[in-house]
Amino acid sequence: MDEQRPIFLIGFMACGKTTLGRALEAATGMAFTDTDAEVEREAGMPVSKIFAVNGEGEFRRMETEALRRVCGAGGCRVVACGGGTPCREENMDLMLRCGTVVWLDADTDITVRRLLDAPGQRPLAEGLDAAGLRELVERGKAARKRYYSRAHRRFDSSRLDTPAQIEESVKRFITEIIDE
Repeated sequence: MDEQRPIFLIGFMACGKTTLGRALEAATGMAFTDTDAEVEREAGMPVSKIFAVNGEGEFRRMETEALRRVCGAGGCRVVACGGGTPCREENMDLMLRCGTVVWLDADTDITVRRLLDAPGQRPLAEGLDAAGLRELVERGKAARKRYYSRAHRRFDSSRLDTPAQIEESVKRFITEIIDE
């Protein structure tokens, strides 16, 4: 891997992009950026409020701008991208040119459990019960697979729920992705 290029973490919501990104920052010293946090900072409101007030289209525009800023900043960093970021061709093309793109893919049961454990944090999952979340996850993963599969690499992010699992996954990511 080119040590001067960013590593973009992509994947469906609750696949562990932010968790792994923060853990990689702590383990490697690489700067960590979360595009959702960048959008929230720029808008002065949380993603859920951006969706409610301005709509998904405006959020996606802001997300693309945040991604452009990250790419323009250069340097090696870990970037957690919103689940829909790669679904705009221009975003995925930019990430593929600018850095190394890694698709984090967690088991569907684990993704559903993570969403159940964090209600109110993801606008697209708001108000859904376990069955509704399972349908959302299965449909969403299937619909986004064609975008996510363009990534340079794929990484199983099912084991990020305890400190020991996070530590194990970070070591595996460093070996399989960063040091390769």
